[in-house]
Amino acid sequence: MDDREFEKILASAEQLRLREKEPEPWTDGYSDMNSMEKSMLLDELFALRKADKEREAKLLEKLDRMTEQLLALHESSQAQTKMIDDLKRMLSDRDALIEKLRKENAALKEQKKLSDKNRFDGKTQKLSSKNRGSDSREADKEDFDGSSTPGLPSEETGTDLPSSAERKEERPYRKGMSYKRMKANKSVCHDSDLSRLPKDAVVIKTFYKYSYEQVSYILEHQYQVIRYKQPDGKILEGYFPKAGGPDKIDVVPGTHASADFLAHLAFNHFVLNVPYYREMYRLNDHGMFLSRMTLTNWLEKGAGFTRGLVETLKNMAMEKDAIVNCDETWCKVKVQDRYRKRYIWCLVNREEKIVIYCYEEGSRSRDALKNILGDRQIQALQSDGYNVYMYLEDRLYDTEHLCCLAHARAKFVYAYEQGGDLNAKQMLEYIGWLYGQEDSYRQSGLTTEEITRQRNSLRTKDVIGRMRSFLNVLTSEGHPPRGDLMEKAANYLKNFWNQIFAYLKDGRYSIDNTIAERFIRPLAGERKNSLFFGSNRMANASAAYHTLISTCRANGISALAYLKKFFREVVKGRRDYENLLPMTIEINTNKL
Repeated sequence: MDDREFEKILASAEQLRLREKEPEPWTDGYSDMNSMEKSMLLDELFALRKADKEREAKLLEKLDRMTEQLLALHESSQAQTKMIDDLKRMLSDRDALIEKLRKENAALKEQKKLSDKNRFDGKTQKLSSKNRGSDSREADKEDFDGSSTPGLPSEETGTDLPSSAERKEERPYRKGMSYKRMKANKSVCHDSDLSRLPKDAVVIKTFYKYSYEQVSYILEHQYQVIRYKQPDGKILEGYFPKAGGPDKIDVVPGTHASADFLAHLAFNHFVLNVPYYREMYRLNDHGMFLSRMTLTNWLEKGAGFTRGLVETLKNMAMEKDAIVNCDETWCKVKVQDRYRKRYIWCLVNREEKIVIYCYEEGSRSRDALKNILGDRQIQALQSDGYNVYMYLEDRLYDTEHLCCLAHARAKFVYAYEQGGDLNAKQMLEYIGWLYGQEDSYRQSGLTTEEITRQRNSLRTKDVIGRMRSFLNVLTSEGHPPRGDLMEKAANYLKNFWNQIFAYLKDGRYSIDNTIAERFIRPLAGERKNSLFFGSNRMANASAAYHTLISTCRANGISALAYLKKFFREVVKGRRDYENLLPMTIEINTNKL
Protein backbone atom coordinates (compact mmCIF):
# COMPACT_ATOMS: atom_id res chain seq x y z
CA MET A 1 0.00 0.00 0.00
CA ASP A 2 1.48 3.32 -1.15
CA ASP A 3 1.16 6.77 0.46
CA ARG A 4 -1.60 8.02 -1.89
CA GLU A 5 -3.92 5.15 -1.09
CA PHE A 6 -3.11 5.57 2.57
CA GLU A 7 -4.09 9.29 2.43
CA LYS A 8 -7.31 8.47 0.56
CA ILE A 9 -8.34 6.00 3.23
CA LEU A 10 -7.63 8.53 5.96
CA ALA A 11 -9.75 11.18 4.15
CA SER A 12 -12.69 8.79 3.78
CA ALA A 13 -12.48 7.90 7.44
CA GLU A 14 -12.48 11.58 8.35
CA GLN A 15 -15.61 12.23 6.25
CA LEU A 16 -17.38 9.35 7.94
CA ARG A 17 -16.59 10.75 11.38
CA LEU A 18 -17.85 14.21 10.32
CA ARG A 19 -21.10 12.81 9.03
CA GLU A 20 -21.67 10.97 12.29
CA LYS A 21 -21.12 14.15 14.29
CA GLU A 22 -23.18 16.56 12.04
CA PRO A 23 -25.82 14.65 10.07
CA GLU A 24 -27.62 16.52 7.22
CA PRO A 25 -31.36 17.46 7.71
CA TRP A 26 -33.69 14.83 6.42
CA THR A 27 -35.61 15.51 3.20
CA ASP A 28 -37.71 13.09 1.30
CA GLY A 29 -36.15 12.98 -2.09
CA TYR A 30 -38.27 10.12 -3.20
CA SER A 31 -41.77 11.59 -2.84
CA ASP A 32 -42.37 11.61 -6.59
CA MET A 33 -41.55 7.90 -6.93
CA ASN A 34 -44.05 5.09 -6.97
CA SER A 35 -43.79 2.06 -4.77
CA MET A 36 -42.07 -0.06 -7.41
CA GLU A 37 -39.39 2.53 -8.02
CA LYS A 38 -38.93 3.02 -4.28
CA SER A 39 -38.58 -0.71 -3.78
CA MET A 40 -35.93 -0.92 -6.52
CA LEU A 41 -34.12 2.08 -5.11
CA LEU A 42 -34.13 0.61 -1.61
CA ASP A 43 -32.64 -2.58 -2.97
CA GLU A 44 -29.88 -0.57 -4.61
CA LEU A 45 -29.34 1.43 -1.43
CA PHE A 46 -29.17 -1.70 0.68
CA ALA A 47 -26.66 -3.13 -1.75
CA LEU A 48 -24.60 0.06 -1.63
CA ARG A 49 -24.89 0.11 2.16
CA LYS A 50 -23.70 -3.44 2.33
CA ALA A 51 -20.77 -2.62 0.05
CA ASP A 52 -19.95 0.43 2.18
CA LYS A 53 -19.97 -1.69 5.34
CA GLU A 54 -17.67 -4.19 3.70
CA ARG A 55 -15.35 -1.38 2.61
CA GLU A 56 -15.53 0.14 6.12
CA ALA A 57 -14.70 -3.21 7.71
CA LYS A 58 -11.77 -3.57 5.35
CA LEU A 59 -10.69 -0.03 6.14
CA LEU A 60 -10.90 -0.61 9.89
CA GLU A 61 -8.97 -3.80 9.46
CA LYS A 62 -6.28 -1.88 7.59
CA LEU A 63 -6.25 0.78 10.31
CA ASP A 64 -5.78 -1.89 12.97
CA ARG A 65 -2.90 -3.35 11.03
CA MET A 66 -1.34 0.07 10.63
CA THR A 67 -1.73 0.75 14.36
CA GLU A 68 -0.05 -2.53 15.18
CA GLN A 69 2.74 -1.70 12.76
CA LEU A 70 3.19 1.74 14.36
CA LEU A 71 3.29 0.20 17.81
CA ALA A 72 5.79 -2.38 16.59
CA LEU A 73 7.90 0.37 15.04
CA HIS A 74 7.78 2.30 18.31
CA GLU A 75 8.85 -0.75 20.33
CA SER A 76 11.56 -1.49 17.80
CA SER A 77 12.82 2.08 18.12
CA GLN A 78 13.01 1.75 21.89
CA ALA A 79 14.83 -1.58 21.53
CA GLN A 80 17.23 -0.01 19.08
CA THR A 81 17.87 2.89 21.49
CA LYS A 82 18.52 0.43 24.32
CA MET A 83 20.74 -1.63 22.06
CA ILE A 84 22.72 1.47 21.13
CA ASP A 85 23.15 2.35 24.82
CA ASP A 86 24.30 -1.19 25.53
CA LEU A 87 26.75 -1.02 22.66
CA LYS A 88 28.13 2.28 23.93
CA ARG A 89 28.55 0.79 27.41
CA MET A 90 30.22 -2.28 25.96
CA LEU A 91 32.58 -0.09 23.95
CA SER A 92 33.48 1.84 27.09
CA ASP A 93 34.08 -1.40 29.00
CA ARG A 94 36.14 -2.67 26.07
CA ASP A 95 38.33 0.45 26.13
CA ALA A 96 38.87 0.07 29.89
CA LEU A 97 39.67 -3.62 29.46
CA ILE A 98 42.11 -2.85 26.64
CA GLU A 99 43.87 -0.27 28.82
CA LYS A 100 44.06 -2.74 31.72
CA LEU A 101 45.40 -5.47 29.44
CA ARG A 102 47.93 -3.05 28.00
CA LYS A 103 49.24 -2.23 31.48
CA GLU A 104 49.30 -5.91 32.46
CA ASN A 105 51.10 -6.73 29.21
CA ALA A 106 53.69 -4.04 29.89
CA ALA A 107 54.18 -5.37 33.42
CA LEU A 108 54.55 -8.94 32.14
CA LYS A 109 57.10 -7.77 29.57
CA GLU A 110 59.08 -6.05 32.32
CA GLN A 111 58.93 -9.19 34.48
CA LYS A 112 60.01 -11.38 31.53
CA LYS A 113 62.93 -9.07 30.75
CA LEU A 114 63.93 -9.10 34.40
CA SER A 115 63.68 -12.89 34.53
CA ASP A 116 65.74 -13.25 31.35
CA LYS A 117 68.25 -10.74 32.71
CA ASN A 118 68.69 -12.71 35.93
CA ARG A 119 68.80 -16.05 34.11
CA PHE A 120 71.05 -15.34 31.13
CA ASP A 121 72.92 -12.13 31.94
CA GLY A 122 75.17 -10.82 34.69
CA LYS A 123 73.47 -9.92 37.96
CA THR A 124 75.51 -6.81 38.72
CA GLN A 125 73.61 -3.70 39.78
CA LYS A 126 76.02 -1.42 37.93
CA LEU A 127 75.02 0.22 34.66
CA SER A 128 76.57 -1.17 31.52
CA SER A 129 79.15 0.89 29.67
CA LYS A 130 76.72 1.82 26.91
CA ASN A 131 74.33 3.30 29.48
CA ARG A 132 76.87 5.25 31.45
CA GLY A 133 77.45 7.81 28.75
CA SER A 134 80.65 8.95 27.12
CA ASP A 135 81.56 11.61 29.66
CA SER A 136 84.02 10.13 32.18
CA ARG A 137 85.26 13.20 34.02
CA GLU A 138 86.96 12.65 37.38
CA ALA A 139 85.06 13.56 40.51
CA ASP A 140 85.82 16.97 41.95
CA LYS A 141 87.46 16.29 45.33
CA GLU A 142 88.39 19.87 46.18
CA ASP A 143 86.72 21.70 49.04
CA PHE A 144 83.44 23.35 48.19
CA ASP A 145 83.60 27.15 48.40
CA GLY A 146 79.87 27.80 48.07
CA SER A 147 80.14 29.72 44.81
CA SER A 148 79.36 26.89 42.43
CA THR A 149 78.61 23.20 42.38
CA PRO A 150 81.10 21.60 40.00
CA GLY A 151 80.54 18.01 39.01
CA LEU A 152 76.88 17.93 40.06
CA PRO A 153 74.20 16.38 37.82
CA SER A 154 72.23 18.76 35.64
CA GLU A 155 68.46 18.47 35.76
CA GLU A 156 67.98 20.46 32.55
CA THR A 157 70.40 18.56 30.32
CA GLY A 158 70.48 15.21 32.16
CA THR A 159 74.28 15.14 32.16
CA ASP A 160 75.79 11.95 33.52
CA LEU A 161 77.49 12.16 36.88
CA PRO A 162 81.28 12.03 36.91
CA SER A 163 82.80 8.70 37.79
CA SER A 164 84.88 8.41 40.95
CA ALA A 165 87.07 5.65 39.50
CA GLU A 166 90.74 6.59 39.13
CA ARG A 167 93.47 5.08 37.07
CA LYS A 168 95.39 2.28 38.69
CA GLU A 169 98.41 3.65 40.49
CA GLU A 170 101.65 2.95 38.69
CA ARG A 171 104.40 1.43 40.81
CA PRO A 172 107.74 1.88 39.02
CA TYR A 173 109.64 0.35 41.93
CA ARG A 174 108.05 -3.03 41.07
CA LYS A 175 109.48 -3.08 37.53
CA GLY A 176 111.95 -5.87 36.97
CA MET A 177 110.88 -7.65 40.17
CA SER A 178 109.23 -11.04 40.37
CA TYR A 179 107.26 -12.60 43.13
CA LYS A 180 105.97 -16.02 44.07
CA ARG A 181 102.35 -16.23 45.15
CA MET A 182 102.14 -20.03 45.35
CA LYS A 183 103.52 -21.36 48.60
CA ALA A 184 102.91 -24.62 50.45
CA ASN A 185 102.93 -25.14 54.19
CA LYS A 186 105.71 -27.71 53.96
CA SER A 187 108.44 -28.15 51.36
CA VAL A 188 111.03 -30.80 50.53
CA CYS A 189 114.27 -29.82 48.82
CA HIS A 190 115.83 -32.20 46.28
CA ASP A 191 119.43 -31.13 45.52
CA SER A 192 121.39 -32.17 42.46
CA ASP A 193 124.55 -34.28 42.62
CA LEU A 194 127.22 -32.03 41.14
CA SER A 195 129.57 -34.99 40.78
CA ARG A 196 127.37 -36.35 38.00
CA LEU A 197 128.00 -33.36 35.76
CA PRO A 198 129.95 -34.03 32.54
CA LYS A 199 133.71 -33.73 32.80
CA ASP A 200 135.09 -30.19 32.43
CA ALA A 201 131.54 -28.69 32.76
CA VAL A 202 131.40 -25.21 34.30
CA VAL A 203 128.51 -24.31 36.64
CA ILE A 204 126.95 -20.99 35.60
CA LYS A 205 124.01 -20.80 37.99
CA THR A 206 121.96 -23.00 40.31
CA PHE A 207 118.25 -22.53 40.88
CA TYR A 208 115.17 -24.57 41.84
CA LYS A 209 112.14 -25.61 39.85
CA TYR A 210 109.18 -26.42 42.01
CA SER A 211 106.06 -28.58 41.79
CA TYR A 212 103.23 -29.32 44.20
CA GLU A 213 101.91 -32.64 45.42
CA GLN A 214 98.84 -33.24 47.55
CA VAL A 215 99.21 -36.03 50.08
CA SER A 216 95.78 -37.10 51.27
CA TYR A 217 95.01 -40.19 53.29
CA ILE A 218 93.17 -41.18 56.47
CA LEU A 219 95.27 -42.53 59.29
CA GLU A 220 93.77 -44.55 62.09
CA HIS A 221 95.40 -43.97 65.49
CA GLN A 222 95.04 -46.75 68.03
CA TYR A 223 95.68 -45.74 71.63
CA GLN A 224 96.26 -48.59 74.04
CA VAL A 225 94.06 -48.02 77.07
CA ILE A 226 94.76 -49.92 80.25
CA ARG A 227 92.01 -50.79 82.68
CA TYR A 228 93.42 -51.44 86.09
CA LYS A 229 92.39 -51.96 89.69
CA GLN A 230 93.78 -49.88 92.50
CA PRO A 231 94.64 -51.30 95.92
CA ASP A 232 91.52 -49.68 97.36
CA GLY A 233 89.38 -51.61 94.93
CA LYS A 234 88.60 -48.82 92.44
CA ILE A 235 88.68 -49.80 88.78
CA LEU A 236 90.09 -47.14 86.49
CA GLU A 237 91.33 -46.93 82.92
CA GLY A 238 93.80 -44.64 81.27
CA TYR A 239 96.27 -44.08 78.48
CA PHE A 240 99.92 -44.04 79.49
CA PRO A 241 102.03 -43.00 76.49
CA LYS A 242 105.52 -44.24 75.90
CA ALA A 243 108.39 -41.90 75.32
CA GLY A 244 107.99 -40.07 72.03
CA GLY A 245 104.29 -40.93 71.72
CA PRO A 246 101.37 -38.50 71.84
CA ASP A 247 100.71 -37.14 75.31
CA LYS A 248 96.92 -37.30 75.01
CA ILE A 249 94.30 -39.14 72.99
CA ASP A 250 93.49 -36.82 70.11
CA VAL A 251 89.72 -37.27 69.83
CA VAL A 252 86.92 -34.73 70.14
CA PRO A 253 84.66 -35.83 73.02
CA GLY A 254 81.54 -37.61 71.80
CA THR A 255 83.11 -38.61 68.46
CA HIS A 256 85.83 -40.81 66.98
CA ALA A 257 87.28 -37.89 65.02
CA SER A 258 90.53 -36.16 65.82
CA ALA A 259 90.62 -32.39 66.08
CA ASP A 260 92.09 -31.97 62.58
CA PHE A 261 89.74 -34.51 61.02
CA LEU A 262 86.63 -32.80 62.46
CA ALA A 263 88.00 -29.41 61.37
CA HIS A 264 88.38 -30.73 57.81
CA LEU A 265 84.84 -32.12 57.83
CA ALA A 266 83.43 -28.77 59.00
CA PHE A 267 85.56 -26.84 56.50
CA ASN A 268 84.51 -29.03 53.56
CA HIS A 269 80.82 -28.80 54.37
CA PHE A 270 80.38 -25.21 55.57
CA VAL A 271 83.08 -23.45 53.54
CA LEU A 272 83.43 -25.55 50.39
CA ASN A 273 79.71 -26.52 50.48
CA VAL A 274 80.41 -30.23 50.00
CA PRO A 275 77.19 -32.20 50.64
CA TYR A 276 77.31 -35.13 53.00
CA TYR A 277 76.90 -37.74 50.29
CA ARG A 278 79.92 -36.36 48.39
CA GLU A 279 81.93 -36.36 51.59
CA MET A 280 81.00 -40.02 52.00
CA TYR A 281 82.27 -40.74 48.45
CA ARG A 282 85.55 -38.98 49.23
CA LEU A 283 86.08 -40.96 52.40
CA ASN A 284 85.18 -44.21 50.64
CA ASP A 285 87.87 -43.49 48.04
CA HIS A 286 90.33 -43.30 50.93
CA GLY A 287 89.21 -46.69 52.19
CA MET A 288 87.03 -45.48 55.08
CA PHE A 289 83.30 -46.10 55.36
CA LEU A 290 81.39 -43.39 57.21
CA SER A 291 77.61 -43.08 57.18
CA ARG A 292 75.80 -39.82 56.70
CA MET A 293 74.24 -40.01 60.16
CA THR A 294 77.70 -40.39 61.72
CA LEU A 295 78.91 -37.32 59.84
CA THR A 296 76.01 -35.18 61.06
CA ASN A 297 76.37 -36.45 64.62
CA TRP A 298 80.08 -35.62 64.72
CA LEU A 299 79.48 -32.12 63.36
CA GLU A 300 76.68 -31.58 65.85
CA LYS A 301 78.94 -32.67 68.72
CA GLY A 302 81.59 -30.26 67.52
CA ALA A 303 79.03 -27.43 67.31
CA GLY A 304 78.10 -28.11 70.93
CA PHE A 305 81.53 -26.83 72.03
CA THR A 306 80.96 -23.54 70.19
CA ARG A 307 77.87 -22.40 72.10
CA GLY A 308 79.82 -20.51 74.73
CA LEU A 309 82.08 -19.16 72.00
CA VAL A 310 79.11 -17.87 69.95
CA GLU A 311 77.50 -16.31 73.00
CA THR A 312 80.72 -14.46 73.80
CA LEU A 313 80.96 -13.17 70.22
CA LYS A 314 77.30 -12.13 70.33
CA ASN A 315 77.82 -10.07 73.48
CA MET A 316 80.85 -8.40 71.93
CA ALA A 317 79.05 -7.66 68.66
CA MET A 318 76.05 -6.06 70.36
CA GLU A 319 77.71 -4.22 73.19
CA LYS A 320 76.51 -0.75 74.16
CA ASP A 321 76.58 1.88 71.35
CA ALA A 322 77.41 -0.78 68.75
CA ILE A 323 76.44 -0.37 65.08
CA VAL A 324 74.97 -3.58 63.67
CA ASN A 325 74.01 -4.57 60.12
CA CYS A 326 71.24 -7.17 59.92
CA ASP A 327 69.74 -9.39 57.25
CA GLU A 328 68.00 -12.75 57.02
CA THR A 329 67.66 -15.57 54.50
CA TRP A 330 65.52 -18.66 54.16
CA CYS A 331 66.35 -22.34 54.38
CA LYS A 332 64.49 -25.65 54.33
CA VAL A 333 64.29 -27.72 57.50
CA LYS A 334 62.78 -31.18 57.89
CA VAL A 335 60.16 -30.95 60.65
CA GLN A 336 57.93 -33.93 61.38
CA ASP A 337 58.62 -35.60 58.02
CA ARG A 338 57.84 -32.41 56.12
CA TYR A 339 60.15 -29.79 54.67
CA ARG A 340 59.27 -26.33 55.93
CA LYS A 341 60.61 -22.90 55.18
CA ARG A 342 62.66 -21.42 57.99
CA TYR A 343 64.94 -18.40 58.38
CA ILE A 344 68.45 -17.67 59.66
CA TRP A 345 69.41 -14.16 60.80
CA CYS A 346 72.81 -12.58 60.16
CA LEU A 347 74.19 -9.71 62.27
CA VAL A 348 77.48 -7.97 61.44
CA ASN A 349 79.48 -5.59 63.60
CA ARG A 350 81.85 -4.04 61.09
CA GLU A 351 83.97 -2.19 63.65
CA GLU A 352 84.58 -5.27 65.83
CA LYS A 353 84.82 -7.58 62.76
CA ILE A 354 82.30 -10.04 64.19
CA VAL A 355 79.58 -11.92 62.29
CA ILE A 356 76.76 -13.67 64.15
CA TYR A 357 74.19 -16.11 62.76
CA CYS A 358 71.02 -16.87 64.73
CA TYR A 359 68.47 -19.55 63.87
CA GLU A 360 65.82 -18.68 66.51
CA GLU A 361 63.82 -21.83 65.70
CA GLY A 362 63.50 -20.62 62.10
CA SER A 363 61.20 -17.72 62.90
CA ARG A 364 61.20 -14.49 60.87
CA SER A 365 58.75 -12.68 63.13
CA ARG A 366 59.23 -9.58 65.23
CA ASP A 367 59.60 -11.71 68.37
CA ALA A 368 62.65 -13.41 66.86
CA LEU A 369 64.36 -10.05 66.31
CA LYS A 370 63.39 -8.94 69.82
CA ASN A 371 64.91 -12.12 71.28
CA ILE A 372 68.14 -11.56 69.35
CA LEU A 373 68.51 -7.95 70.44
CA GLY A 374 67.12 -8.45 73.94
CA ASP A 375 67.73 -5.46 76.17
CA ARG A 376 71.04 -4.56 74.53
CA GLN A 377 71.52 -0.85 74.00
CA ILE A 378 72.97 -0.75 70.51
CA GLN A 379 73.30 2.61 68.81
CA ALA A 380 72.08 1.72 65.32
CA LEU A 381 70.78 -1.21 63.31
CA GLN A 382 70.85 -1.17 59.50
CA SER A 383 68.63 -3.47 57.43
CA ASP A 384 66.45 -3.63 54.35
CA GLY A 385 62.82 -2.52 54.17
CA TYR A 386 61.32 -5.64 55.77
CA ASN A 387 58.45 -4.49 58.00
CA VAL A 388 59.63 -6.48 61.04
CA TYR A 389 62.42 -3.96 61.49
CA MET A 390 59.85 -1.18 61.73
CA TYR A 391 59.22 -2.03 65.36
CA LEU A 392 62.49 -0.29 66.07
CA GLU A 393 60.72 2.97 65.22
CA ASP A 394 58.10 2.40 67.93
CA ARG A 395 59.78 0.33 70.66
CA LEU A 396 63.53 0.96 70.68
CA TYR A 397 63.61 4.73 70.97
CA ASP A 398 67.35 4.91 71.56
CA THR A 399 68.25 2.76 68.54
CA GLU A 400 68.75 4.45 65.16
CA HIS A 401 67.19 2.45 62.33
CA LEU A 402 68.88 2.72 58.93
CA CYS A 403 67.78 1.31 55.60
CA CYS A 404 69.85 0.32 52.58
CA LEU A 405 70.35 2.66 49.62
CA ALA A 406 71.58 -0.27 47.50
CA HIS A 407 68.08 -1.79 47.61
CA ALA A 408 66.59 1.43 46.25
CA ARG A 409 69.32 1.64 43.61
CA ALA A 410 68.64 -1.94 42.48
CA LYS A 411 64.96 -1.14 41.95
CA PHE A 412 65.82 1.88 39.80
CA VAL A 413 68.32 -0.23 37.84
CA TYR A 414 65.56 -2.72 37.03
CA ALA A 415 63.18 0.12 36.10
CA TYR A 416 65.77 1.54 33.69
CA GLU A 417 67.22 -1.63 32.17
CA GLN A 418 64.02 -3.67 32.07
CA GLY A 419 61.35 -0.96 31.85
CA GLY A 420 63.33 1.60 29.83
CA ASP A 421 62.29 4.50 32.09
CA LEU A 422 64.59 7.52 31.57
CA ASN A 423 63.52 9.02 34.90
CA ALA A 424 65.13 6.01 36.56
CA LYS A 425 68.40 6.85 34.82
CA GLN A 426 68.30 10.37 36.24
CA MET A 427 67.73 8.99 39.73
CA LEU A 428 70.60 6.52 39.26
CA GLU A 429 72.89 9.43 38.44
CA TYR A 430 72.10 11.06 41.77
CA ILE A 431 72.66 7.80 43.67
CA GLY A 432 75.86 7.13 41.73
CA TRP A 433 77.22 10.51 42.73
CA LEU A 434 76.58 9.71 46.41
CA TYR A 435 78.41 6.39 46.05
CA GLY A 436 81.27 8.16 44.31
CA GLN A 437 81.64 10.42 47.31
CA GLU A 438 81.76 7.42 49.65
CA ASP A 439 84.52 5.89 47.52
CA SER A 440 86.54 9.09 47.72
CA TYR A 441 86.18 9.15 51.52
CA ARG A 442 87.45 5.59 51.78
CA GLN A 443 90.36 6.11 49.38
CA SER A 444 91.39 9.30 51.17
CA GLY A 445 91.43 7.54 54.55
CA LEU A 446 89.21 10.11 56.26
CA THR A 447 88.31 9.75 59.92
CA THR A 448 84.71 9.28 61.03
CA GLU A 449 84.47 12.95 62.07
CA GLU A 450 85.75 14.10 58.68
CA ILE A 451 83.32 11.76 56.89
CA THR A 452 80.42 13.17 58.92
CA ARG A 453 81.45 16.70 57.97
CA GLN A 454 81.82 15.84 54.27
CA ARG A 455 78.46 14.04 54.19
CA ASN A 456 76.75 17.18 55.51
CA SER A 457 78.54 19.61 53.19
CA LEU A 458 76.58 22.06 51.03
CA ARG A 459 77.44 20.15 47.89
CA THR A 460 76.04 16.86 49.22
CA LYS A 461 72.93 18.55 50.62
CA ASP A 462 72.32 20.20 47.24
CA VAL A 463 72.39 16.84 45.45
CA ILE A 464 70.09 15.24 48.02
CA GLY A 465 67.73 18.24 47.76
CA ARG A 466 67.56 17.86 43.98
CA MET A 467 67.00 14.15 44.43
CA ARG A 468 64.08 14.78 46.82
CA SER A 469 62.49 17.36 44.51
CA PHE A 470 62.73 14.98 41.58
CA LEU A 471 61.19 12.19 43.70
CA ASN A 472 58.28 14.48 44.67
CA VAL A 473 57.61 15.11 40.98
CA LEU A 474 57.70 11.38 40.21
CA THR A 475 55.24 10.54 43.00
CA SER A 476 52.86 13.48 42.41
CA GLU A 477 49.27 12.80 41.35
CA GLY A 478 49.57 14.72 38.09
CA HIS A 479 52.59 12.76 36.87
CA PRO A 480 52.01 10.63 33.72
CA PRO A 481 51.56 6.89 34.27
CA ARG A 482 54.73 4.82 34.63
CA GLY A 483 55.60 1.13 34.68
CA ASP A 484 55.24 -1.13 37.68
CA LEU A 485 59.01 -1.36 38.24
CA MET A 486 59.37 2.43 38.34
CA GLU A 487 56.30 2.66 40.58
CA LYS A 488 57.84 0.26 43.09
CA ALA A 489 61.21 2.00 43.00
CA ALA A 490 59.79 5.49 43.57
CA ASN A 491 57.45 4.36 46.36
CA TYR A 492 60.26 2.41 48.10
CA LEU A 493 62.55 5.44 48.12
CA LYS A 494 59.76 7.73 49.29
CA ASN A 495 58.59 5.44 52.11
CA PHE A 496 62.09 4.82 53.51
CA TRP A 497 63.62 8.21 52.77
CA ASN A 498 64.37 9.09 56.41
CA GLN A 499 65.83 5.66 57.20
CA ILE A 500 67.97 5.59 54.04
CA PHE A 501 69.55 9.01 54.57
CA ALA A 502 70.05 8.53 58.31
CA TYR A 503 73.61 7.51 57.39
CA LEU A 504 74.43 11.22 57.08
CA LYS A 505 74.24 11.60 60.88
CA ASP A 506 77.38 9.62 61.74
CA GLY A 507 80.55 8.83 59.82
CA ARG A 508 80.54 5.31 61.24
CA TYR A 509 77.26 4.52 59.51
CA SER A 510 77.30 2.82 56.11
CA ILE A 511 75.47 4.03 53.04
CA ASP A 512 74.04 0.55 52.44
CA ASN A 513 73.66 -2.88 53.98
CA THR A 514 75.88 -4.76 51.54
CA ILE A 515 78.21 -6.05 54.25
CA ALA A 516 75.34 -8.12 55.70
CA GLU A 517 74.33 -9.16 52.17
CA ARG A 518 77.85 -10.47 51.51
CA PHE A 519 77.90 -12.56 54.66
CA ILE A 520 74.49 -14.02 53.77
CA ARG A 521 75.95 -15.60 50.63
CA PRO A 522 77.57 -18.59 52.39
CA LEU A 523 74.12 -19.63 53.60
CA ALA A 524 72.78 -19.35 50.05
CA GLY A 525 75.62 -21.56 48.81
CA GLU A 526 74.90 -24.15 51.48
CA ARG A 527 71.19 -24.06 50.62
CA LYS A 528 71.94 -24.64 46.95
CA ASN A 529 74.25 -27.61 47.52
CA SER A 530 72.75 -29.30 50.59
CA LEU A 531 69.10 -28.39 49.86
CA PHE A 532 67.81 -28.79 53.44
CA PHE A 533 68.63 -29.39 57.10
CA GLY A 534 67.56 -32.67 58.63
CA SER A 535 66.39 -31.05 61.87
CA ASN A 536 66.38 -27.82 63.85
CA ARG A 537 69.48 -29.07 65.68
CA MET A 538 71.51 -29.16 62.47
CA ALA A 539 70.23 -25.70 61.49
CA ASN A 540 71.54 -24.39 64.83
CA ALA A 541 74.83 -26.23 64.23
CA SER A 542 75.14 -24.61 60.81
CA ALA A 543 74.56 -21.16 62.31
CA ALA A 544 77.28 -21.82 64.91
CA TYR A 545 79.88 -22.99 62.37
CA HIS A 546 79.12 -20.12 60.01
CA THR A 547 79.54 -17.68 62.90
CA LEU A 548 83.11 -18.88 63.47
CA ILE A 549 83.96 -19.14 59.78
CA SER A 550 82.60 -15.70 58.82
CA THR A 551 84.25 -14.05 61.82
CA CYS A 552 87.55 -15.59 60.70
CA ARG A 553 86.92 -14.24 57.22
CA ALA A 554 86.20 -10.75 58.59
CA ASN A 555 89.50 -10.82 60.49
CA GLY A 556 91.54 -12.24 57.62
CA ILE A 557 92.18 -15.53 59.40
CA SER A 558 92.26 -18.96 57.77
CA ALA A 559 89.04 -20.71 58.77
CA LEU A 560 90.64 -24.17 58.49
CA ALA A 561 93.60 -23.19 60.64
CA TYR A 562 91.29 -21.72 63.27
CA LEU A 563 89.01 -24.79 63.38
CA LYS A 564 92.02 -27.04 63.78
CA LYS A 565 93.46 -25.04 66.63
CA PHE A 566 90.09 -24.58 68.32
CA PHE A 567 89.29 -28.30 68.37
CA ARG A 568 92.82 -29.08 69.51
CA GLU A 569 92.31 -26.79 72.50
CA VAL A 570 88.93 -28.44 73.13
CA VAL A 571 90.64 -31.85 73.16
CA LYS A 572 93.09 -30.47 75.74
CA GLY A 573 90.11 -29.57 77.92
CA ARG A 574 90.14 -25.79 77.56
CA ARG A 575 86.80 -24.02 77.92
CA ASP A 576 87.93 -20.41 78.42
CA TYR A 577 86.10 -19.21 75.34
CA GLU A 578 87.14 -15.56 75.68
CA ASN A 579 90.69 -16.76 74.89
CA LEU A 580 89.60 -19.09 72.09
CA LEU A 581 88.05 -16.45 69.82
CA PRO A 582 89.44 -16.02 66.30
CA MET A 583 90.91 -12.69 67.46
CA THR A 584 92.51 -14.07 70.65
CA ILE A 585 93.59 -17.60 69.78
CA GLU A 586 96.85 -16.34 68.22
CA ILE A 587 96.64 -17.37 64.58
CA ASN A 588 98.54 -15.56 61.86
CA THR A 589 96.27 -13.63 59.49
CA ASN A 590 95.65 -15.08 56.07
CA LYS A 591 97.66 -13.12 53.53
CA LEU A 592 95.81 -14.52 50.52
